[in-house]
Amino acid sequence: MTSNDPGHINNLSRAQINALRQAWKSLIEAVNKEISSGKHIADSIYGDELFRAIGYDNPDVLVLRWLRSRKWDVQACVHQIIETLKWRRDWGVQELVAKGERAISEEEISTNKTYFMGHDKMGRPVCCIHPKEHIKGQFPHEFSERLTVFCVETYRKLLQPPIESVTVIFDMAECETKNMDFHQVKFLIHLLDNYYPDSLALILIVNFPWLLGKSWTLIKSWLNPTVQKKVKFIHSNEELFEFIDPSVLPKRLNGTQPDFKYKPPTDEDNAMYAAFRADTEGRTLAETAHRDAVRNFLDSTLQWANGDETRRVLSEKRKARKQLRNAFEQLSPYISTRTHYHRVGVIKEPIFELAYERLKPKQNEPLGLTYF
Repeated sequence: MTSNDPGHINNLSRAQINALRQAWKSLIEAVNKEISSGKHIADSIYGDELFRAIGYDNPDVLVLRWLRSRKWDVQACVHQIIETLKWRRDWGVQELVAKGERAISEEEISTNKTYFMGHDKMGRPVCCIHPKEHIKGQFPHEFSERLTVFCVETYRKLLQPPIESVTVIFDMAECETKNMDFHQVKFLIHLLDNYYPDSLALILIVNFPWLLGKSWTLIKSWLNPTVQKKVKFIHSNEELFEFIDPSVLPKRLNGTQPDFKYKPPTDEDNAMYAAFRADTEGRTLAETAHRDAVRNFLDSTLQWANGDETRRVLSEKRKARKQLRNAFEQLSPYISTRTHYHRVGVIKEPIFELAYERLKPKQNEPLGLTYF
């Protein structure tokens, strides 16, 4: 799906705009109930979680995801957003994103069982999953869950407006019973249903061994009807190529690209990571600027949500959204890391290099001498 499809940010009916307004009012009210009296949302853990989850995105786009997934039921939407913020806090999503691949088992990520490669013909990022490379019990569940959440968080940086969703290929070639890990399947389904809604455009299942038909029947029963409609069984290369050009697919899926191979952090990545974590002054300044941007965005959004559609308010809301994005960009090196996709040039986030260059002079300054 794209920003231009019905029910998305560039194609909203009056009723949907009103639902978005009400969602913001109800969300702000719900968060205020969860925090100390007199504290601004921007200074609360819930506000921090919400706008870390928003990241570079237009905040309205993220709220619309929950509205669509909850059939425009505002209260159900707000309830699930609050539950998501609590889950992110309890589960440690911020800590995972901050450590990046350092928080993932290198042995597991190097199995290359899940990765992103290329885009489909609609411009959506493609996630390839090869269950053959996953053996049930080989790694602790918490290891695989961290890898799953990290992949979902990473894909959001692959989205470029107006694209808002991904296509997933499940390559079931040579898959056996030992590869069918229902715990991980349930975890992924729960994750996408509740915490990353409306993220999937298509699920293409290729090379399916019909001996596992009963497994599919069980898994299908766990999918909501909307997701079920997005599942397509692919029976030939020609059928797959209708959705994705072979020039962007790996050889193992009969494409022309080399098969995926994970590239671990380089010495430069590690030096950047250490420098940003040591720069507590820079982080404090970036966090303060981001909180200020959150305040401005919420203030202008609340005016709009209360019915003020004057040019002044709409202009302030657009400016606040731009300020919020810019502030998050400056904060990003302190709260996230470069990944495999940065190293191979797929994710372009130049703020890491720019901010690191600014830090180098500080690192090279001679220590002051003290005479007694």
